[in-house]
Amino acid sequence: MEINKRSSIIFVAVSILVLVVLFIFMPTVLLQVPNISPEAYLDSIPYMYLFNSNMILIVPSSTFFILVLGLQTVVLGLSFLKNKKYETHLWWGLAMVFWGIGALLAGTSYQGFGYQLKCSNYDLCLYTSWFELAYYYFTAVSMSCLGIAVAKTVLPKEKQTFLIMYSKIALILYIVLQILGVIINNRFLLSYELFTIFFMPLYLIFFFYNVKLYRKQKDPLNKTLIITWLLFLVVNASYYIYFFLGIGESLYETTNIWFSANDVLHVALILWMLFLQFKVKKEIPLSNK
Repeated sequence: MEINKRSSIIFVAVSILVLVVLFIFMPTVLLQVPNISPEAYLDSIPYMYLFNSNMILIVPSSTFFILVLGLQTVVLGLSFLKNKKYETHLWWGLAMVFWGIGALLAGTSYQGFGYQLKCSNYDLCLYTSWFELAYYYFTAVSMSCLGIAVAKTVLPKEKQTFLIMYSKIALILYIVLQILGVIINNRFLLSYELFTIFFMPLYLIFFFYNVKLYRKQKDPLNKTLIITWLLFLVVNASYYIYFFLGIGESLYETTNIWFSANDVLHVALILWMLFLQFKVKKEIPLSNK
């Protein structure tokens, strides 16, 4: 499954079409639940004015963390793409580049300029923005590329079909549902919960393959990837524990220090990406299965 010029043109054309549709049908009727006014929203978080203007940057420290994560992941992807003539590095590189782009888009709206995009021009703050929808799209592309990358890294060609097909079909179905969601203004179809239904199973599949292969081969590559997915589980578990215990809210109320569950996730992901950079990348073979 090599990426030729025709495939690249089709991907760019489809991406532009999807992003335009998401922009045209961006659901301005879906509001944050519970409903919150722009004034009340600003009262609940730290923020600052930029360059002595009326432009507001919310949660500056959180914006910094997600900016670091996004740029770090793009750089990691580009380092893989230096060896793009090898399919393994090509797909790992694409996965990381699109992941980084998604992170930067997410940071623009969930952090950074979320007030400007979802609150400042409305009586009540919106549920989402185009930047968040674009984040889901590019991260879905990233997860699909990662599935193909893992298949080509650890599986022989004759056994790659299932994982590659799952990765591609999940992406296509997700995009269809996302577009349907903006057209009919459906909150669930534009939610992180739907995203996880499609793409979190990939990590379980990765883990299953790596454990199965390591038991047969006792090789360092599959061992490293097993550790990678276990660390990713720890990253996500840390987010949910911090979130459900309400630690971030309590910390802000008692000390005026803002360190949210998203910050826990992003800092943990920064460390996870360093593990990919300095450990996993060295194990990815420069030869195709």
